[in-house]
Amino acid sequence: MANLQRKGAQLESNLWRTPEAVFVERRRRLSDICMNDPEAQAGGVERIFTHQSSGVIYCFVPKAGCTFWKRMFLALNRSNTSQPGVFSLDRVAIHKQAGYGRPFRKGIDDWRHYPTRFTVARDPFSRVLSTYLDKAYLPDFWMSNMLNIVQRLKLVNETFEGDFMRSHYDKMAAQYDPKFTASSTSTETSCGKYVTFAQFVTGILELDDPHWMPLSELCNPCQFNVTHLIYMETFTQDSRIILDRLGLDGLLDHQDKNSQVHEEFDIIVDYNFRKLSHDNYVKRCSSTRELAYRLWNNFRWRGYIDPEVAYIAPARDEMKFVRDNLMKQLAEGRTSGLQNRTKLKAAQEEFRRQFYLTLSKDLFKKLEQKYALDFKFYGYEKLRDQMDSSILER
Repeated sequence: MANLQRKGAQLESNLWRTPEAVFVERRRRLSDICMNDPEAQAGGVERIFTHQSSGVIYCFVPKAGCTFWKRMFLALNRSNTSQPGVFSLDRVAIHKQAGYGRPFRKGIDDWRHYPTRFTVARDPFSRVLSTYLDKAYLPDFWMSNMLNIVQRLKLVNETFEGDFMRSHYDKMAAQYDPKFTASSTSTETSCGKYVTFAQFVTGILELDDPHWMPLSELCNPCQFNVTHLIYMETFTQDSRIILDRLGLDGLLDHQDKNSQVHEEFDIIVDYNFRKLSHDNYVKRCSSTRELAYRLWNNFRWRGYIDPEVAYIAPARDEMKFVRDNLMKQLAEGRTSGLQNRTKLKAAQEEFRRQFYLTLSKDLFKKLEQKYALDFKFYGYEKLRDQMDSSILER
């Protein structure tokens, strides 16, 4: 009976596994571009994770499944590879201890020692918006990059006239920021917490950071000689073959989409409330209820919760109470959203379109140019053309 159950679980796992033939076709596509495109060698290989005994090497790119893979390599190094052990690793510990991997050493790190070489691709439009929501809308980068962007732009308001994010921030400030007395958040320069998406995109065209640098600059697939290209769109299916080679087969068998969303609620809420608790800059610039409101919108715009359910701020402002109350509302919003998955997906796509519609046509073209090689390498030309028709032909 036990053998039959194991065989059944293995068969089910195989049904949700990307066939090796798909990876072969992806390699063929990359190889053709590497051989025929003179621009294909631009960029380099910045940071890697390795597991020598299994012959696996991973080229690390932020905002493309990196937390998951850092978790895997950290668990392997700790010999703590049971499912409870792997998924109990704290997000802060993962990023602190796993860090950014180690620098690639040209001439020393011989690819022949690693027959399995993988990296993760993500469409540039999703990656840029995800970075904005996680790092600019939420407080992670307020003190560093966002403050820099605000000061560089000198808040030229007419450039971003009609931006729905500006009115969103103005309403938020009126409700949650007792220190806000100006007529518009566009005049705020001390915290960097009211950067609109259009301002963010303008800033990242001038500032380099791994969280938004093109994938091809951080991990050029021609130089890395990729054998297995994983896509965020098919992440779970694609990842199984790598997990098998790392000796972590079966790790995702009980990880469905809904459980992953709830895990993300826990991880992101905990990370940001911890930042509010321990980071004096964030503590000075925000509050428990404002942070909860931002987190709610973050998940709403990602299509995780019912877009028609509004966040209700609690009367009390104690951190634990606000956090627990937010988690309760998120769970209810998720349950409500799952009653109509089609509506969730449609809302996510519409929110993304609305964000990109805040960009001028010129700014949108510059953004596309920045990620031109990513669109080509990873087969996102059709998506690029669809966005062109939506944004440039308005």
